[in-house]
Amino acid sequence: MRRYSRWKSRCLGRLASGPVMGAAALALLSSCATTGRANPGAAAAVATVFLGKVLTMDEQGTVAQAVSVDARGRILKVGSEQEVMAGLGDGVATVRLGSEQVLMPGFIDPHMHFLPTMIQSVLGTHNLAPCLPPPYGEPAADCATRADLLSALSSMKLSPQVPEDSKEFVLGMNLDPSRQQFVPGGCGVSGDVPFTKQPKLYLDACVSKDRPVLILDQSGHLAYVNDKAIEVVCKGVKDCAPPPSVAAGGGEWAKDANGYTGLLKESAGYAPFMAAMTKSLPLGLVYTDPGQLISGFEKEVSRGIEALRAAGLTTIADGGLASVAQLQAVKHVAEREGFPLRITGVVTHDVATAKGLQPTGPACDPTKDADCTLPRWLGAGGIKLWVDGSTQGCTAWLEKPYHYENHGHCAGEGEGRADFDSVKAITDSLRPLWATSSWRFQLHANGNLANKWALEAFTQLQQEKVNPHRVLFIHNTVGQEPLSRDIGSLRQGTLKTSDGKTVPALDAHVTHLIGHVAYWGAVFEDILGEATARNIDPTGFDLRHGVPFSFHSDSMVTPARPLWFVAQAVSRRTWAYPDFQKSKVLGAEHRVSVAQALRAITVEPARQHELDGWLGTIEQGKVADFVVLGSNPLDFDQDPSKDPLDISKIKVIQTYINGKPTAASH
Repeated sequence: MRRYSRWKSRCLGRLASGPVMGAAALALLSSCATTGRANPGAAAAVATVFLGKVLTMDEQGTVAQAVSVDARGRILKVGSEQEVMAGLGDGVATVRLGSEQVLMPGFIDPHMHFLPTMIQSVLGTHNLAPCLPPPYGEPAADCATRADLLSALSSMKLSPQVPEDSKEFVLGMNLDPSRQQFVPGGCGVSGDVPFTKQPKLYLDACVSKDRPVLILDQSGHLAYVNDKAIEVVCKGVKDCAPPPSVAAGGGEWAKDANGYTGLLKESAGYAPFMAAMTKSLPLGLVYTDPGQLISGFEKEVSRGIEALRAAGLTTIADGGLASVAQLQAVKHVAEREGFPLRITGVVTHDVATAKGLQPTGPACDPTKDADCTLPRWLGAGGIKLWVDGSTQGCTAWLEKPYHYENHGHCAGEGEGRADFDSVKAITDSLRPLWATSSWRFQLHANGNLANKWALEAFTQLQQEKVNPHRVLFIHNTVGQEPLSRDIGSLRQGTLKTSDGKTVPALDAHVTHLIGHVAYWGAVFEDILGEATARNIDPTGFDLRHGVPFSFHSDSMVTPARPLWFVAQAVSRRTWAYPDFQKSKVLGAEHRVSVAQALRAITVEPARQHELDGWLGTIEQGKVADFVVLGSNPLDFDQDPSKDPLDISKIKVIQTYINGKPTAASH
C-alpha cells in the first residue's frame, strides 16, 4: 500500500479533483505505470479500478470502497480499497470519485418505446405535452398556452418547408385531455361538446380543415383525426369500414349518429392512418420505414439518445416492437459505434406468431466466453400482449365504471374496454408461443379487471405447461390487495384455482409506471374515485405479499428519468393540473424507502428481463455498467428532514458501459 500511496501522490496530483473520466484521463493514469509491480499478472488483468463509495445493490446492501474491472468490462473484485488494490502495483488506471459522489449499477428502464421517444425530439412545437410539475423542471414559456386542449392545438406551427396547399398530414403527439382542460368556445366553435366526443370538429377548427391531421394522445392508446384524414384513409368513400386489422388488433374507430367522430382507440385503430402518411413524415415512419426515421433525423435522434444517457440510464427495454422492421431498426441503433446504452427488445405476440420469430439474446455471453465483451444489443427474448388500454384515456378495463363528473372525456366509457373479449382469447393467442418454453411473457394491464384477466391467463397457461421463464405484469396500475396477494401466491406455488388445484410456481413480477402518481394522481381521484386512486401503483401491497416490482417511464408517456421515479415512489406526491397549486400525498401507505426504490431501477428490472446474470448489481463476474451520482440518494433514508423530492435533483456525473465512460452520440 505504501507503493500505491507514492504512485497516487505522484500521478493523481496531476489530475483535477472530482471523478476521473474519459479516454484522456485513462491514458494519463496508464502513463503513470512503473516497473517493479508486485503482481504483474494481476495488474495486466485489471484495466481500471474505481475508488470511492460504491452502492453495490446486492442482496446484503453492501457499500464497498473499490471495484476492479478487466479490459472486457467484467467486474473482477469488489471490496475495500486495500483488498481491491492489493498486488496490483503502480500501473493500473484508476477512477477516483469525489467525496460526495457514489458509484451505482447503471439505471435500467424496463419498459419504454424507443422509436416514439426519439420522435419527441423531432416534432418540436408539435409535441403538445402538458408541462411538468415544478419539482421536475423549470416551467416552459408556453405552459399557459398548453394548459388547455384547444390552445395547445392552435399553437401548433405548421412546418414552413411544407407548402400551404400541401396534402401532407399535420402531425402532433402527447395531447392529454385528462390534464389539459377543455374550454368551450375555443377556436370559434360554438357549443360545449367535449373534445373527445368530436375531436375532428376541433382539429378542423384549430389546426387545419384542408389538410389531414393526426394527433397522438400521450397515453399512446388514443389518437385524434379530422375529416380530411378519414377521407385519405377511406380513399374518398364516406365513412368506410375500418380495415379488418383494426378490430383484430383490439382497435376501434369511434362513431356516433353522424358517423366517425375522429377518436381512434388503440394502436391498431390508428395504424392505418400512420400507414397513409407520406414516408418523409417522422411519426408515420415508425410504421412505414423506421430505418429512415433513424437515418433521416440523425441530429434529433442523437439528442434524444443523449437525454437518456444523461439521466443515468445504461440499459433500456423497448416494450412493444410491432414489426420486424422496428426490431431491425432498434437493433441497428444499438449496434452503432459509440451508442451509450444497451437495449433489449420485446416483440408483440402477433408479430412473433405471424413471422415465426425465435427469441434471441446477445451475440455472446461474458459469463461463458472469456473473450466476450457484452454487446449493446441484448436481443429480443420477450413477448408483449395488451390486455387493455389506458387509465387516463378511459380505456383501461375496470370492475366499476369511470367517474366523469369532473372529467367529461370519460362520459359514456363505462368500465373501459379490453383488447380481447375473454381470458380464453388471451390464452389462445399466447399458447403457441408459451408451448415453446423459450420466451418471457409480459402482459400490459392497467385496470383491475385487466390485471385479473392477465393473472387468470398466466394461471391457465402455467397449468397446461410450466414456463421456466419470468413473466411480467406491465403497469399493474389500479391496485387491489387480493390481486397482489394472488400474484405473490403464484410466485410461491401456493395459488389455488376455483376447483382446488394448486398452480405450479411462476416467477411473476410487476413493473409500475410510477409517473401515474406524480402527474395523473388528481385526475385519477376524479375518474376512479379517491378510494381507488390511492391504490394506484400499489407498492405497499407488493411489499406485503412478496411481489418484486420495478419502475418504468413508458416513454413517451412520461420522461425516462430514473431518479424522478425514485422521488415519486418515496414521496407519492401528486399535483393538480393545470396550475399545480393543489398538491397532496396519494396513498401514503404505498410509499417506499429510497433503498427499495433504487432496487426498482437497477436489480429488479434486470431480473425481470433475465439480464441479472450480467447487470443490475455490482458484483464479481458481472459487467461494469455504472452510473456516478453527485450525491448519495440513500442519505434521504437516513435524514427525515430531507425532502425526498430533491432526489430528482441529484446530478448524474457519468455513465460507464463495460467499464468505459460513455458519451453523447454524434
